[in-house]
Amino acid sequence: MALSVVLMLFSAVESKAQVDRDRSHKIYTEPVFTQYMNGMQTINPAYAGMWEKVGIQVFTRRYFVGQDGAPLMAAATWYKPVKNDNNGIGLNITNEHIGYENKLTVAADYSYQVKLDWKTYLRLGLKVGFINYDNLLTRYDLDWGQDDPDPAFDTDIHQGMMLKWGVGALVYNRDFYIGLSVPQIISNKFRADVINFSSLADVRYAYLLGGYFFGRQRQIRFKPTILVKGAIGEPVTADISANWLFYDKFWVGAMYRTNNTAAIVTQFVMMKNIRFGYAMEFPFGREIFKYQLQTHEIRVVYEFDFYRRPYTRKQYF
Repeated sequence: MALSVVLMLFSAVESKAQVDRDRSHKIYTEPVFTQYMNGMQTINPAYAGMWEKVGIQVFTRRYFVGQDGAPLMAAATWYKPVKNDNNGIGLNITNEHIGYENKLTVAADYSYQVKLDWKTYLRLGLKVGFINYDNLLTRYDLDWGQDDPDPAFDTDIHQGMMLKWGVGALVYNRDFYIGLSVPQIISNKFRADVINFSSLADVRYAYLLGGYFFGRQRQIRFKPTILVKGAIGEPVTADISANWLFYDKFWVGAMYRTNNTAAIVTQFVMMKNIRFGYAMEFPFGREIFKYQLQTHEIRVVYEFDFYRRPYTRKQYF
């Protein structure tokens, strides 16, 4: 019962979309972390190798802490510039676990940079990989009784090596960035030996994101950001955030998501090469506010200068 409640709450808070259009039809989007403004590679391959350093980022996102079977999402991202930073490569590994459902995505990124003027650049990116999906339907206790079984839950679902392919673009200079991406162009659909059960459908979502950095020479600086996500036939959602940087060491900010969710975001520069980020989301819609089921997200970044340059640009997004 607790697992069923958690899954219903997750559906209500995270999407507001009609996830079950034909009883067993699932719609998936790319995982978007609250701290996306400092790690855009998961949704935009053009970000790979954008800065001079080689880096590894690890994300962990736990929904509804304290509830058994609550959704858990984890990701690891690696990126590296090559050939004077005009080319970049990267790798993304993402695992999404909801109840007895698990989706593993592995994708490689490539980006190429073009100089538009003396301080503005255009990056184009390509993402290619595969998706493995499992849903152990027979383990769910739906309490349907002996007289009304549901055949859609009689067989477990196992599907591997589904193709992932996406593209992205990013225009930026030292003060701003604006990007557009479709990280999953191919729509994967498959059926198991179950009547009228389509266990995975990847909707072609587009992501528009942007940000501006104010007060570059000051001790306290300000960076507003926005992320808009939408697809044909699906509701459009937006993340709007405001972030402040103090003495190049500590970020603090707040985010509002248009599905009645708010968040606080922090980031610490702990050492020269290590950054630690934390975000907490909480819903404020009437139907779920009383449960106070927060979502917690942790991000750890390690970066180093592979080419040992005498100077590298500071990374503010």
